[in-house]
Amino acid sequence: MPDANDRLVERFETAVAAIEVRWEELGQRPQKLDQKALASYRRHAAVRGWRFNAEFPDGIRRLDVIVSNSFPSSPARVALVDRPPFMTWPHVEKDGVLCLLPDYATLSVDAPYDGVISLLDEAFALVGASIRGEKDDDFRMEFLTYWDHAKRGTARTILSLIEPSAPSRCILVWTDKRRTIIAEDEDQLRAWLRNFAPKTFASAIKPMVGVLAWLDEVPMPAQYPRSAKAVYGLADQAGAAGLIDAGARAVPANIFVLFGANTSNGPALAATAVNRPKVVRNRDPLTAGFRPSFVPEDVLHTRLFGGAPPDRNSIERIDPAWIHGRGHDTRFRKLRDSTVAVLGCGSVGAPVASTLARAGVGKLVLVDEQTLKGGNVGRHTLGVGAIGEFKAMALARQIRETLPHIDVTCHVSTVQELLLRDDNPLGEADLIVSVLGNWPAESLLDEWQATQKDIIPIVYGWTEPHAAAGHAIVISSGQDRLRSGLDAYGTPDVVAVRWTEDTRRYEPACGAAFDPYGPVELGFVASMISQATLDVIQGDISSGTHRIWLARRRLVEAAGGLWSDEIRAIAPQALEGATIIERKWGRDTRTLAA
Repeated sequence: MPDANDRLVERFETAVAAIEVRWEELGQRPQKLDQKALASYRRHAAVRGWRFNAEFPDGIRRLDVIVSNSFPSSPARVALVDRPPFMTWPHVEKDGVLCLLPDYATLSVDAPYDGVISLLDEAFALVGASIRGEKDDDFRMEFLTYWDHAKRGTARTILSLIEPSAPSRCILVWTDKRRTIIAEDEDQLRAWLRNFAPKTFASAIKPMVGVLAWLDEVPMPAQYPRSAKAVYGLADQAGAAGLIDAGARAVPANIFVLFGANTSNGPALAATAVNRPKVVRNRDPLTAGFRPSFVPEDVLHTRLFGGAPPDRNSIERIDPAWIHGRGHDTRFRKLRDSTVAVLGCGSVGAPVASTLARAGVGKLVLVDEQTLKGGNVGRHTLGVGAIGEFKAMALARQIRETLPHIDVTCHVSTVQELLLRDDNPLGEADLIVSVLGNWPAESLLDEWQATQKDIIPIVYGWTEPHAAAGHAIVISSGQDRLRSGLDAYGTPDVVAVRWTEDTRRYEPACGAAFDPYGPVELGFVASMISQATLDVIQGDISSGTHRIWLARRRLVEAAGGLWSDEIRAIAPQALEGATIIERKWGRDTRTLAA
């Protein structure tokens, strides 16, 4: 039996042969590329290639078709041999390979010739349009790509917290050994660093003043500044020259000038850095011929913003609007302005809190009194390194480090203790998510909510054994109560699964019991609770809504469970499981709706 590699080689050779046979049938005999020609496409791992002479509006140009050894699973590429200098036409890489299809496009792997012809058709259309000057606006539309192609100088990782918008303004720049952080002001910078790099000494945070120059129009490649003087000139077009002058008086090691503009696909930011000339053999080019404190300002300016090339770097946006939806999530502002308290940071609460943070909730209050145990790790977002730590504290640290712009506070406390405090922090929340699975605590929370003049919505969530089902209940008005669907012991009136035997398992320790299930089963329940929370924030769910996740019937039965009579009555059409049903929370099952 041939091994896998032999079969893949055979597949490649068959696809190549199919193309060549078809060209032969059409009377086309392209020149096969030799190893020297293929080597010029090393970045694309070309192993076979063919050259065509193609007629365009301005004459004959050569096109190369190249394939890698993973063809046809990886599409062929087309390169323009006779091309203008790099960055003259858009969508032409340095080696001449044409960017013809977006990354998400696919071609048939079963019809390799058809795929190659489709690419050649695209190549003819692109080159022809470029000759006619019809593609120049693509440089502006895809500005970040071409700026990245034109990077030069010191390589930097630049992270931007600023809002990419007019007007031109001063910004703050802080650099450590690994990255440069751009912030609107010192408060934003320090708050972010406290979360991301808490071990950074406050005294080590000494930001420099930089400038954001907001342009009326995205620059074309020919306008990308190739000298410090050109940086100043482009910034002057944005009305930012005075801002640069003010920052330059301190003669820092680098003067960061960010350029921003609106493209048809949204705002874009790019960075330049004008570097102070180096002192060579105790001779400072900036002060040569003058005493350091008496260099005329015009002389200093000319020397600093002369012909020396600046660094040009790309920027990674990490402002909240970009992280949470790349500037297109209409929910962002409401989520960013929300404070959500999560009660219980266990295997349900931890993924719910993490999901809400990633969704863009601006402030989280985490409450849990327990420490992480080894047995928790398999279905918890925290890892082995957090064993022995308080869950609330470790989870808060994890979220802060992952999403440093999120405001996270934590309380190692019982909910009862917090509710009885005069300065109860839960009273400042816009929404509370309780995944405690603790009736004494949740009964007091239910009582507390009912006494509030302004009702704070609460989403209650829990799982049934084996995560065979999960529940999310929204209580957001004075007409609804959690206890409306529970008995005096906190047992729900509606459960999804009945079990033939006790589902609990026990550890060799006093009172140590648990329900066996894994993170995959649990993930559906945590997602449902998270979605219910987002729906409350957006005003898309009514008080008293009860959502129930039903796992796959086969999983339920394999674990020794059967659907309850209540579920059979509520949603007879959903008994195969893997679905969510919705009902009104309470005891009157006659009002239930699937």
